[in-house]
Amino acid sequence: MRFDNYMLRPLQLADAPQLLQLIAANRKRINNYLPKTAQAVYDKSSAKNYIREKLKNEKEKREFCFLIIDQDKQEPCGAVFLKNFEWSVPKCELGYFIDKEYEGRGVTSGAIKVIISYCFEVLLLNKLFLRSATDNEGSKRVAEKNGFIEEGVLRKDFMTLKGELIDVMYYGLVKPGLSL
Repeated sequence: MRFDNYMLRPLQLADAPQLLQLIAANRKRINNYLPKTAQAVYDKSSAKNYIREKLKNEKEKREFCFLIIDQDKQEPCGAVFLKNFEWSVPKCELGYFIDKEYEGRGVTSGAIKVIISYCFEVLLLNKLFLRSATDNEGSKRVAEKNGFIEEGVLRKDFMTLKGELIDVMYYGLVKPGLSL
């Protein structure tokens, strides 16, 4: 799936070295927002195990992971996660992060626009949601640029890497054309 000068594609086992490099370069930034990913990927072996787990979850339709690829450099600059599926609705949660060098360029917003289409047209979901730390202004901007509506604040709903429970903003996006 292409947008601008980037490509969004499923994570592959061969991506382990580049995924490790991307996470290592951004570990401080993602520790509090994606603590499971930050903790799980710390060397080549753990990166491969992480990807194997993601691929297993993908086969079971429990989780999907995509890399955002800078086509000029032919390297990943971010990731998008589809997780916490509830197929009876059907809906899922979006998660994402971008390399610090790409922040503020609209790359994440572009990737989310593409993944929204994928979710509604290919996975046939009716709703997407995301949770953003109340202090994560960049994430909130991405949500709002892509039409997500703030549905409320979930108090003490997310555990950071430091073990701190924080409030998160809950955003939702309903498939266009669904009657409310």
